[in-house]
Amino acid sequence: MISEAARSSSSRHNSTVLSSDQQFQNLDHPFGLMQDEVATERDPLIVPPPTVWTNFNEKYRFGKLILVAAGCTGIVVVMLAVLGGLGVYKNVRYRNEAGISSIGKTKYKGDSWGSATSEGFTMGGQGDGTYYDPGVGLTSCGGQFTASDMIVALNSYDYGNYADPNQSPVCGACIIVTGPLGAAKATIQDMCPSTGCGRGSLDLSPAVFSQVGDLTEGRIAVNWTHC
Repeated sequence: MISEAARSSSSRHNSTVLSSDQQFQNLDHPFGLMQDEVATERDPLIVPPPTVWTNFNEKYRFGKLILVAAGCTGIVVVMLAVLGGLGVYKNVRYRNEAGISSIGKTKYKGDSWGSATSEGFTMGGQGDGTYYDPGVGLTSCGGQFTASDMIVALNSYDYGNYADPNQSPVCGACIIVTGPLGAAKATIQDMCPSTGCGRGSLDLSPAVFSQVGDLTEGRIAVNWTHC
């Protein structure tokens, strides 16, 4: 039989253990009071405090997409501002190498004469000569060409306004372009918008431009006539 002394000792031991467990449970955890439940991935012990971004994301349905779009837009704006501050857009050589020499105000006096019909082409003119890469897609006349082809884009005034640009009688017409360095024969296969080409102006392929002017100039004075 267990003596009264043994029972008393065991009772004191259990009481001591219980008190220790209770004291452990009541200790303050550095990240807050620990819960009795078993923590899972869906019930983390540490919950980060809300921020401006998380509040915005919860408030709007497409919060994340809006934040990403705003960030990308900000980067582009800053990049363009830096390039503008460095004067890149005013650098003629940069504009030429980027293939945007035809963008901008006309420089030389423009004029044109003659007519273009289904029966014949007798047009001629003078104005700005720029160059572009026609290989970016179909031309207004519906063809596919490269920078090495002898073609030109005629200004929109002389090209004419048609529901189907392919129907313009200037498409395929042969002209002789004369510039500071010589003359070259080419065909009209495209239209140059009025934002960069005034009346009488031409946007040339690099192959044509290199025969009549210096590519580093970007914009030169040209005159042209039918073949």
